[in-house]
Parts: sequence; C-alpha cells; structure tokens
Amino acid sequence: MIIEKEIEKVIKKKDYDFWTFLEKAYESGVKLDIGHFILLNILIEIPKLYEKLSKEIGEEKSKEIFRNYKIFAKDSNYISGEFLKKYINRKSRVAVHNRIKDLKKLGFEIESKSGAFGGYKIIGFPEWFKK
Repeated sequence: MIIEKEIEKVIKKKDYDFWTFLEKAYESGVKLDIGHFILLNILIEIPKLYEKLSKEIGEEKSKEIFRNYKIFAKDSNYISGEFLKKYINRKSRVAVHNRIKDLKKLGFEIESKSGAFGGYKIIGFPEWFKK
C-alpha cells in the first residue's frame, strides 16, 4: 500500500549533517547506532507525512490510517513505541526509550507519554542540527 512505501522513504531519508551529528554524539559521550538515526528520521518525517495526507484526504481519515498501521498510539498524534521498535529491529520498547534518551542528551526536545495513549513526539531541535 502507498503508506508503507512512504514510511520506507522516511526511514531511508538522510537530510541531516551526519558528521556534525557524530561530532556532537562524541562530545556528549553518546554511543550511536543506526537505530538513533532511524528513530530521528521517523520522529521528524512521520508528522510531515501525516500533515500531507491530512490535506489530501482529511484529518479524521488520516488518523484512522495511522492508527490502523499502529503508527500513532490510541487517539493521539504520538508515534507509538511499538511502531518504533519494529523499525530499529528490537524486541523491546526499552531499546527505543534508551535511544530517545540519547537523542535528548544531544539536545533534541522529545516529548514522551507512557501508557496506551503514549508514544513520542519531537518538539524541538538543537541549534547545530540542520533539518
């Protein structure tokens, strides 16, 4: 389906300055793996995809699609930890949480909510990060 292809594009997108990202991680003592980059891409690009889809088919239909694909947690616009763990090839949401914690150390502002309505949402970026 179209949404799956769009998600795959999101994961493979690399519009950030890789070397600056590595330098900041080194300075902060954060050990990176590909999961950090995948999570960051998803947190940045999924809301854009949702907004684009909402303009095309409406917000309610878009929410329904994102819920059906388990991208968003129940009745929220937070990206589900369950969805994220699948894309970093881990069995536990703790792996997602640990990488989110690392991204926060690097200056990314990521809101998290626990429970059935929980998940993650990026709300701010460090000055050094070029979107």
